[in-house]
Amino acid sequence: MKSLKLTLLLSFLLPGMLSVLAQPYTLDKEVKPIELALKEDTRKGHEGEKGIVFFNRVSDTTMYHFVSGHSMFQFVDVLVTSLDGTPLEVSLNQDVWNDEYNKQSTARAEDNTVNFRLRAEGKFGIKIETENPSNSLYSIAVLASPERKGYLGSVFTKIKDSEITAEAEGAGADDDGDDNGGGGNTLLYIALGVALLVIGLLAGKLMGRKRNNTTVIILFLLAMPLGAMAQRETSTFLTIEEFERYKEGMERDRANMERKLEILEKERAGMDKGVKDLNSKLSSIRKRWEEAKNLYSQYNGLSSCISSTPPAGSPSIPSICTDIVYDEDGEPLEEQDAECANCFKDARKKFNEQRYLFERLATIYKCTKKFSEAAIAFGDNTSGVHAVAGMAWQAERVKIEKSVKDLQAAYDNKYAELLQSLADSMMELNICEAKYGVEDWYDRFGYMYFEFMKEKYQRKD
Repeated sequence: MKSLKLTLLLSFLLPGMLSVLAQPYTLDKEVKPIELALKEDTRKGHEGEKGIVFFNRVSDTTMYHFVSGHSMFQFVDVLVTSLDGTPLEVSLNQDVWNDEYNKQSTARAEDNTVNFRLRAEGKFGIKIETENPSNSLYSIAVLASPERKGYLGSVFTKIKDSEITAEAEGAGADDDGDDNGGGGNTLLYIALGVALLVIGLLAGKLMGRKRNNTTVIILFLLAMPLGAMAQRETSTFLTIEEFERYKEGMERDRANMERKLEILEKERAGMDKGVKDLNSKLSSIRKRWEEAKNLYSQYNGLSSCISSTPPAGSPSIPSICTDIVYDEDGEPLEEQDAECANCFKDARKKFNEQRYLFERLATIYKCTKKFSEAAIAFGDNTSGVHAVAGMAWQAERVKIEKSVKDLQAAYDNKYAELLQSLADSMMELNICEAKYGVEDWYDRFGYMYFEFMKEKYQRKD
């Protein structure tokens, strides 16, 4: 039995630890699912997309598969088609294999194709069931959109004229207040910001990123053994009885050949139609990605641990520059109307990246804990059937519990790292605010958001 895969990785182009959720959990050693690893689509116009198309035969009452290679920021479409019309029951599973989600039947679907729309963090399973496995053909297509990071929105509001200088703010509260608006601190922040930028440039030269430009893999398993006529040695002259037996054998072989060719032709026609329908559906999906106003409402999180709303209670931050516009991928647009855009653009981008990294860190932790709890509950419930199985489960349970402790330690380390990165990006924003006349921006406004993020994403268990 494989131990639970709650290992942690370096990712996000930053050294950081995050967990990789394993395939749905099972104590059954006979369950050997087929991995569908999504590959980058390298075609022009499909940048950021991932996908795979898989063809197979139903050789058992239950066929297991699991999908890997996606993230919670991608919209994933799963299409399962019965190519010859055999009714198939299809369900998605994430924590354990009997945790069926939104079960659908190809018999009740258009073109014998069921379509799941979801968002998920970590691997998830696709289970296909049939009462009468007859070696029929089916296909699975999984398509993932480019990452979309827009649901957190902006936290910046236009700063008031009275808030630009610390003097004006102090005068409003106390006419006799001293003039200590933090001009000295501004120089310190500028020096710190310059040092951070130099360090960042040096680090950038040391860090590389390998891109996997593998094309989409199409696995096609279609085999039809054809009978061959056996050769026999005969004499020059045949009796009538021998000739009749030879003729009957030839007719049987020809009839078998014709039946097999008919089956093969039927399957080929089904395959052609299935591929044609699949191409049409994939085009429709891509069009939906481009046109939908709110994709997060159309693609549900596969697990309840995934959120698509900004964290409650998030404070707004006054800023001299609120006109920077970002595209659907979270990238700042090249042409900006505001004069301050050039200064703020990169700093805001880093700031937003940290917000989504915090979101993914928290999501992975919650999903992994949920996965672990489901695995332990499943093991406790099923291990009592047999004493030997119970003993094996106790050893497995210890491994899962240790993995959870390792995950907690890794979360704390990554949390501290992200917190420092958030502070660094806010110091860069502080420099830009000071450049346009906003004194002590971080001390007066930015620190409130920093403290909110610090409290919001600190591990509570």
